[in-house]
Amino acid sequence: MLFSLTLFLWRLYRHFSIMFSTDRLTVPEYVSRLQRGRSGPATDPRAVSPGINADVQAVLDTTLPALRCAIRRLKSSKETSDSDETRRAIAEIFQLVEEAWVLPTVGRQVAEEICNRIRLDGGLELLLQLQQTPAVEITYESAKLLEQILVSENRDYVARLGLGVILNLTRQQEDAQLARSVSGILEHMFKHTEETSIHLITNGALDALLFWCRGTDPTVLRHCAVALANCAMYGGHRCQRWMIEKQAAEWLFPLAFSKEDELIRFHACLAVTVLAANREIEKEVVKSGTLELVEPFIASLDPDDFARSLLDSADCMQGKTASDLQHLLPLLDGTRLEGKCIAAFYLCVETSIKSRQRNTKIFQEIGAVQSLKRIVMYSSNGTACALAKRALSMMGEEVPRRILSCVPNWKTCEVQTWLQQVGFSAYCDRFQELQVDGDLLLNITDQDLSSDLGMNASLTRKRFLRDLRVLKTYANYSTCDPNNMADWLAEVDPRFRQYTYGLVQSGVDRNSVQHLTDQQLGHDCHIGNGVHRAKILGASRRPLRPCHTDAQPAGPDVFISYRRTTGSQLASLLKVHLQVRGFSVFIDVEKLEAGKFEDKLIQSVQRARNFILVLSANALDKCMGDTAMKDWVHKEIVTALAGKKNIVPVTDNFTWPDPMSLPEDMRSILNFNGIKWSHEYQEATIEKILRFLKGNQDLIDGPDGSKGQEKNKQT
Repeated sequence: MLFSLTLFLWRLYRHFSIMFSTDRLTVPEYVSRLQRGRSGPATDPRAVSPGINADVQAVLDTTLPALRCAIRRLKSSKETSDSDETRRAIAEIFQLVEEAWVLPTVGRQVAEEICNRIRLDGGLELLLQLQQTPAVEITYESAKLLEQILVSENRDYVARLGLGVILNLTRQQEDAQLARSVSGILEHMFKHTEETSIHLITNGALDALLFWCRGTDPTVLRHCAVALANCAMYGGHRCQRWMIEKQAAEWLFPLAFSKEDELIRFHACLAVTVLAANREIEKEVVKSGTLELVEPFIASLDPDDFARSLLDSADCMQGKTASDLQHLLPLLDGTRLEGKCIAAFYLCVETSIKSRQRNTKIFQEIGAVQSLKRIVMYSSNGTACALAKRALSMMGEEVPRRILSCVPNWKTCEVQTWLQQVGFSAYCDRFQELQVDGDLLLNITDQDLSSDLGMNASLTRKRFLRDLRVLKTYANYSTCDPNNMADWLAEVDPRFRQYTYGLVQSGVDRNSVQHLTDQQLGHDCHIGNGVHRAKILGASRRPLRPCHTDAQPAGPDVFISYRRTTGSQLASLLKVHLQVRGFSVFIDVEKLEAGKFEDKLIQSVQRARNFILVLSANALDKCMGDTAMKDWVHKEIVTALAGKKNIVPVTDNFTWPDPMSLPEDMRSILNFNGIKWSHEYQEATIEKILRFLKGNQDLIDGPDGSKGQEKNKQT
């Protein structure tokens, strides 16, 4: 009875919250009557299907008859070519699916049963056929329904029998309404298998997603961000390499940079972080500049608020499956800070969702708990550490204490604390009896564990040595490593930092390492892995990079100045368009208030060869009356004018102000030709900008006819 009442109240809320939405299919009154019928009093006990609990079965008993009826009507209307009846049947099925997804607690199970039933009753085959109908509205609506039902088994079906249909839809890139559904379909299909992702990319699906990344539709951008994250996470190394070749890391920048939608930014950050975890392409990902956005963005979010925003989305409110969450573990256990931050945050969000479902044990089952504890114990980054602590607390797990990083100086009591936190409390007495301190701990071998410390089980020793390797990798060696061998080893491979103490104890420094032999590294420095020894020797014999302490680094080709409130989206698009054409571009990701950052920003303007000024709506309003030059855009313009930079204004919904309303030191900016940005014809606009950057000022549009003529005389 309680469940029925809860279900009734939830459906009532959903009915009133969506009945006025304009972004919905038209639903007949029949479905509303069906919903009222579901909320009646409890009936006699019914037989429950194997694997389905009673609450789920109760909902299915009232939903499935309506679903079967709607599918039969869809078949009949297709055979009779009745477009209106086809659309009504699609709308009924759509609402049944949507309402299932948003049910509290049992929503995922109910929705998956309904989605699978659509396939088993022939509805999925019908939807794929309807994608090829000449009736555009039916194509749109059937694609929207298809996007909603792509659970695992349905993805299998589409991958086997309908992928060609989906790929044909991706070729209609200019159809904005169709893009809203097709991008969502690709979001699901890119998490199917590596083979499916490969097939999608080789037939243009990734190109379509990257094309849509230039747009402004939040729904399409959200689907694109998630699809790219799925491609990176589930597509394997081959697909990740293709993403780099097609410059996906660069096109993720506008998505991660935008202030419009946190879900878009989050999944764009997740995608680029997963790509950076692949060491084969890590340098190219770093070069894109997108990775710099990840840690500050994650630090600005609150996991509970983010989880609440997911609860408002039918696609996300049930959270991720165990299989999905396991893909986060390589980020948690990896070497990049961005990966640890975003994975720990993701687990905080999922814990918030799973706690409502009373299913937090899932995190222990997938091995996430130990990874989070390692971050708390060893990470020096405040964001990653705080998120890991929060996730563990929400899971009901014990939060370990931070381990003091200067391991070589540990006393026996600190060794005891470490043993307890990594799960070896049973050996504390023996370690204490033998007075094992930090120095001895860093030198312990498998033989020592077996003969002196009583670890008789081989697997126990292996587990201990694995935890010891982690400790060695994160340890602070500053008190005994004057030549900073630790950082040099980390540059060769982050895992090699574990060998620092052995090298330092043997008296090895950066200069002498190149004269060592393989035998010396193995016997004297205790590096047992032959492949690791070969890599260290190879790196040591490469010539040292020249150090030009007095030389200024080369300046960027282009500095982009913009007003963050209205111009960040265009500024980020300009950055990527120029970057993929070989230009080096500087764009500040956060305008800080003062200090060293201010000096660095001004120096970047001074060193840049070109200065692009994004004039978006009200971009110069804060400059008016700014006699003290406190506004950032004002400072950047004055610096560019003083440095006689090649200034290129790019306007977008911008109204040119009265020159006398601006401070005198920046008025001359109004004398420069402006290029009007066209979102529909981006390539053509970029070609104009390129000609301007190369000194060709022909075909450049002024703010209006008279001003344009005046400016042409002065430029």
